[in-house]
Amino acid sequence: MKATRALSRAFTNRFDINGTLTAQSLSKAHREPLRGVARGVLVAIGIALCFPTEAGSTKPKEYVTYKEYALHQLGYNYKEFKCLEKLYTKESNWRPEAKNGSHHGIPQGRSKYLATVDGYKQVQWGLDYIGHRYGEPCIALQHWKDKGWH
Repeated sequence: MKATRALSRAFTNRFDINGTLTAQSLSKAHREPLRGVARGVLVAIGIALCFPTEAGSTKPKEYVTYKEYALHQLGYNYKEFKCLEKLYTKESNWRPEAKNGSHHGIPQGRSKYLATVDGYKQVQWGLDYIGHRYGEPCIALQHWKDKGWH
């Protein structure tokens, strides 16, 4: 009988050491790690509740500025972003409400659509326009330098 108990303890201990067997003691001593996890979950929920999202907002949550959004849309291509930054700074200073005659928004396009949407959609429209017409922002910037428009 003693040999069976010793063998059983050795077998159980070996699995406990390797982490493949978890035993619940009668004293409930193993509950503390679960309580720690539960506390962490509750803290995370509490933090999330302190910072509610903007209802009905079209703003992409991970971007703060229109420039950051443009950089992300360009695939973090910093050379092309610097060209776009210079171009849009000259055109509108990155202001969505900018207007010059029949031209609207950050990219100063002639589309009436630009007068009705937020700056993020204006940046996307401008990047689509540049992509279709010039291929990339640096070519559009060079055209702007040469002709005074893009």
